[in-house]
Amino acid sequence: MRLPTRARGARRHAIAPLAFVAGALVAAAVSPAVASPLTRSSETSRAPRAGRDLPPVRQPSASHPLVLLKIGDSLGEELGYGLTDVVGPTRDVRILQEAVGDSGLARPDFYNWPLHLAEELRSFHPSAVVVLLGADDGQNFLDNGTVVQFGSARWHAVYSGRVAQMMAEATGAGAHVLWVGIPIMSSPSFSAEMEKMNAIYAAEASRHPGVTFLSTWALFANAHGSYSAYLPGPSGQSVLMRNPDGVHFSRAGEDRLATAVVAAMDRAWHVHIP
Repeated sequence: MRLPTRARGARRHAIAPLAFVAGALVAAAVSPAVASPLTRSSETSRAPRAGRDLPPVRQPSASHPLVLLKIGDSLGEELGYGLTDVVGPTRDVRILQEAVGDSGLARPDFYNWPLHLAEELRSFHPSAVVVLLGADDGQNFLDNGTVVQFGSARWHAVYSGRVAQMMAEATGAGAHVLWVGIPIMSSPSFSAEMEKMNAIYAAEASRHPGVTFLSTWALFANAHGSYSAYLPGPSGQSVLMRNPDGVHFSRAGEDRLATAVVAAMDRAWHVHIP
């Protein structure tokens, strides 16, 4: 069952891994969504490398707008809010908000991202895809009917293959990809899990032409490299950037993240977004 997405400002208290109960395991084992290529173990089937011959991203204009497909989880939703704030109303950029709260790559029985991404690529023909997901993925999952333990070598291999599939799918459709890393969290143990995820995203991005990884870790850390809910704002004043749950962003945090993403697109794709 698809969980409802949240309106802006309606925050959850925390991102909690979706529990694997016995019934869910059985359902996932027979679900048509899980029968997609996503569930093939990356130990036996790696996603093809694509994007070697991608055309450059055109400078956005009213006659040739940048079609930007933004996908991800609840943090990806918040990035979308920030991009809307930062980019503002313009005919030069069309932002497609397609993030789904609580989604990720660990639970295709809940939301099969490769399947939905393929549909969105066919429907929208984006020039670029911005991805921010993974905060819900630090959990066990099924691979070919077997439960794979989070943090194991097989988990790393299978999850890396799922990430690679997403990257190859987007670049194979002619879209450049900016994969946005997960920020530092208030919980040290949660942060440690997210560092593992970010390492996978960065490694796979380096293997896929047309994909750029953007680390956001330092962006939301203080001068000592630690988590801080308050950080200096544009004018140097201390501004609340994160919500009380220590996970999600305040509106200022959304805009801080989006500003960094727009700058990264400029560097990676040599386009100026007003």
